Amino acid sequence: MRIITKSKEVGFCYGVKNAINIVQNLLKNETIPKPIYLLGNLVHNHHINEYFKEVGITILHGDSRLQMLDQIKEGTVIFTAHGVSEKVRKKAISLGLHIVDATCPYVKLTIQKMEKAIQDNHEILFVGKFNHPEVETALSLSKKVFLVDNNTQNLTLKKPLLCHQTTMSSYDIEEIYTKLKATFSNLEKMDMICKVSEKRQQSLLDLKNHHFQLPALIIIIGDKTSNNSTKLYEMAKRINQCDTLFIDNILELHFLKLKKYKEIILYSGTSTPEAITNELYDLLIHLDDITKNQVASILTLKDYIK
Repeated sequence: MRIITKSKEVGFCYGVKNAINIVQNLLKNETIPKPIYLLGNLVHNHHINEYFKEVGITILHGDSRLQMLDQIKEGTVIFTAHGVSEKVRKKAISLGLHIVDATCPYVKLTIQKMEKAIQDNHEILFVGKFNHPEVETALSLSKKVFLVDNNTQNLTLKKPLLCHQTTMSSYDIEEIYTKLKATFSNLEKMDMICKVSEKRQQSLLDLKNHHFQLPALIIIIGDKTSNNSTKLYEMAKRINQCDTLFIDNILELHFLKLKKYKEIILYSGTSTPEAITNELYDLLIHLDDITKNQVASILTLKDYIK
């Protein structure tokens, strides 16, 4: 008998739920200045962003958030869940825009911790995805913040501190910390990983001790632009007993090919709508009844924000 398991940790994290609720409440408020703009994608999931475009919000894109603001002449600007720099905030104010801040509370907390560290004379080595909003915000804090890259070892630092994007994996951060410690012997490390992301990562790591029914498959469900989903996939690939897939939704699967697996385990990123995971789980439970290679989704855009 085939075993189908859905991770206990699925659906949105608090920061994503919070951002979606803020924007939904905003849309109900008829006094809010129009038009309404999102300064980049609200969260890293295109289904959610497509829903907000459908209900009339303009999503801006550009090389930086400062440049995106140049596209707005009036109305309301929403800062996304990933946060913005103080320069962006001040520019939005100077343009006379109505500001709605949907920054994840945990991201705000980590920025505050870095600001305190800078005040305490730390130089920050920051690990993150280039051009990511969190990275952009971190680098704007001070000239004492340096993005970790191939030139990092050429820096001369007196009081180095390793910080990172909140959606990094604990495995990667520990590996980078160990390498940098060889250059910066007094390097300290700040714990910044989102606790929800960390729980999902740990749950995956625990599978190394799991007795699989072989052949087995781990499916990671998430947007390819989502860093926390990508990190889950990278960790899943380290579990040698299993095949791994990284999908956005059921349309990317060939269901007849899945019938060879005796065990399938589902994981999802923190910005992956629970509706997508549940739809896939229900289909896999009845996998033997499926006669088509590809199955159409019955979800609507509204389902993605529940």
